[in-house]
Amino acid sequence: MRKKLFKFSILIFYFFVSIYIINFSIQNKDNEYIYETKSVSYANLIMLKIPKINLSTKVIKASKNFSNLNSSLVYYREFNPNDKIIIFGHSGMGKGTYFNRLDELPVGDVAYLEYNNKIYKYSITRTYNISKKNTYILKKENYSKKLLLVTCVKNNKNKRLVVELVLKSDKTIEK
Repeated sequence: MRKKLFKFSILIFYFFVSIYIINFSIQNKDNEYIYETKSVSYANLIMLKIPKINLSTKVIKASKNFSNLNSSLVYYREFNPNDKIIIFGHSGMGKGTYFNRLDELPVGDVAYLEYNNKIYKYSITRTYNISKKNTYILKKENYSKKLLLVTCVKNNKNKRLVVELVLKSDKTIEK
């Protein structure tokens, strides 16, 4: 009985701590999404949607030390659909593991990015694993229209799963 009460107390503690840490809001003002924290505001929120794995969540710019990766998906460098976009996310168990089912995606499947009143449709061209020490995927590629989704390989923290997609179409969102 004491163990159950202790576990329950720990869960309640983590719940209130997570509420305090997250402290964000998303608003729709004049059809523009705004992501706010105590110190940062992101206009034109980026949303990643992958229907096959029931994923629909925001993507924010990575902080210098990637500390915001624990609470969100983050993109590396800058966001430009004409260039290569790299989005990082956690997999595994627990909070913030948005890419837990990324390994289930087959070649040919689709993902969508919503940004600045447009929907960008991407198709998976390949998936592969790399060593976590390999940084060649971070190389900038102008006009490549690629999207890389990167996470840890399950049960191997020294490897990264990379899902590579290519832009197929974009369309303006009707207001």
